Amino acid sequence: MRRVLYMMLAGAIIGLVLAACSGGTGGAGGGAGLTVEMGDLYFKPNTLTVKPGQTLQITLDNRGSLEHNFVLYDADGKTVLFEKDAVQPGQKVNVSLKAPEKPGTYQYVCTVPGHKEGGMVGTLTVQP
Repeated sequence: MRRVLYMMLAGAIIGLVLAACSGGTGGAGGGAGLTVEMGDLYFKPNTLTVKPGQTLQITLDNRGSLEHNFVLYDADGKTVLFEKDAVQPGQKVNVSLKAPEKPGTYQYVCTVPGHKEGGMVGTLTVQP
């Protein structure tokens, strides 16, 4: 019984080490530590490239003087896939989301009135 527990513990440790060492996808959405700066009417970067189903750890860093949010839409532009409400000026918020499984182009926006129209839009590209 003890041997099984040691093997399970060793497997868990190996899995954690491999997850910590895994590299990104080469795009802006490549891996741990990704930061999306939210300014007054912009996202930086405004393009992210990820793999299908990839789990993204993103820090939303509001460097602007206005409240912002982060909403990811399906390719149809109508269905919300992920939403993080109200990130206050000067606030950093860590979020985790899973990229869509289907390759394609998806849009993320700030839905605070007037912000999307003012240019606060980004593109998430999912490619194998």
